[in-house]
Parts: sequence; structure tokens; C-alpha cells
Amino acid sequence: MPGPVDALCLRCGLCCNGVLFADVRPEPGDHSILFSTHGRRVAQPCPAFKSADCTCTIYAGRPTRCRQFECKQLLAVRAGDKSVEAALFRIREARRLVKEIERMLAALGFEEKDLPLRKRFQRCQKSAEQGKIRRDDLGRLAELQLAVHRLNALLAEHFYA
Repeated sequence: MPGPVDALCLRCGLCCNGVLFADVRPEPGDHSILFSTHGRRVAQPCPAFKSADCTCTIYAGRPTRCRQFECKQLLAVRAGDKSVEAALFRIREARRLVKEIERMLAALGFEEKDLPLRKRFQRCQKSAEQGKIRRDDLGRLAELQLAVHRLNALLAEHFYA
């Protein structure tokens, strides 16, 4: 039977794909190859993350911060407070919201998949504040704002430890 990391992390990836975090910074004494090849602050989505199968190409040499982070879902399953199925439900819920937000951002012209989700949303907001969003798209922008709010609430309650 697979362990919680296999059961959850390999179906999630929210801590690597730019949804939970904007960047990864080294801890004292951290010598991950990620920092020697990408600098002292590695923007998310992580260049070592393979979204197709939620794996890390440098797993054995990943940064200390990555080794230590465990989301609330993983912690709850490890503690026996939540079933794997219940945790996967929350993961699917979060990933569905992320897809919805990405679809709305793309429709508004913000498709920079190399940026963290929050950064793409902030750029969209700034454009709106500067009057650069078409009047016809204001309803879509309002839907996007609500979806981002729902995602942030879900992440705060169920993912950030």
C-alpha cells in the first residue's frame, strides 16, 4: 500500500506549481542543486517540477524547505485524523479551482504559466486598476476575483500548515 506522500503528493503538486508558494529560498546550509543552477531565490512553478505526474526531477537533492514542508492534508493523513480519500477530495477541489482560475486568467490575457498563480492574478488586478481591462470583461474579472477568494480560503483552511 502506498504511503501518504505517494498517495497525496503525486496527485497534488500545489506546493511546487506556484499555487501555494511564490518562491523557494535556501535554508542555512542548504546546498540543493536548484540554487546553484537557478539562483538563491527560485520562483515557482519550480523548474524541477514535472506537472504531468507531480514529480520532482531533483527529489533526492531538493531544497531543505521542500523536504520539510508538509501541508495540512498530509499531516492529517499521517496523524490518522483524515482518510486518504478525504484528503484527495480536498486536493481535487483545490486543483479544480486552480484550473478555473487559470481558464479565466487566460480569457483575460494573462497566460504566463511560468509565473506563480498569485502573481498572474496580481498582474490582472493591476491592469484592471489601470483601466486596461475591456469593459466587456469586467464581469469575468469579478468572477475571477471571487474564484481567487474561494481558492485562498480553501488553501488557508486545508493546506497551509
